[in-house]
Amino acid sequence: MQRKILLIILVLSVGVLLYLKFFSKKEVHYHAGFKVFVDGKLQDFSKTKYMSIKLCGEDEKKQEENEQLEKAHLHDGVGDVVHVEASDAKWTNLFKNINFKIDKSKPIEGYVNGKNVKNILDYPIKVYDSVVIVIGKNANVEEYLKKSATRKHIEEVEKKSETC
Repeated sequence: MQRKILLIILVLSVGVLLYLKFFSKKEVHYHAGFKVFVDGKLQDFSKTKYMSIKLCGEDEKKQEENEQLEKAHLHDGVGDVVHVEASDAKWTNLFKNINFKIDKSKPIEGYVNGKNVKNILDYPIKVYDSVVIVIGKNANVEEYLKKSATRKHIEEVEKKSETC
């Protein structure tokens, strides 16, 4: 009888562990830095119209989760550090969520940690990456790269984050 109880407990324990490993939602929360230059002009995403407003504490539980918005958003008035709280976030998700239209008839170049990458808008947002996107005229890429968001800056923003 005691062996049966131990076997049942063991089977249930393994079942719970497998459920947690494969079916529970993993928490995602990380940051990356970015700068966007359009025809040579650095874009300012620190304006309120680009920020995600989210209630904290008890009220947050009442809000319906918006999976698209969780993929990539800005908050706390910081316009060069993206917050990612969902899997599979790409740079195109950020621009969609902040309602920033990119003129795809102009040339678009992307740099991740100083290296040129193809199709930057479809590139995944990764932890502590520093991205520079150049749309239109790109005569001064080296200068733009010097202005990229550093890991130190991203970490400082993380420490000061006012929202959840």
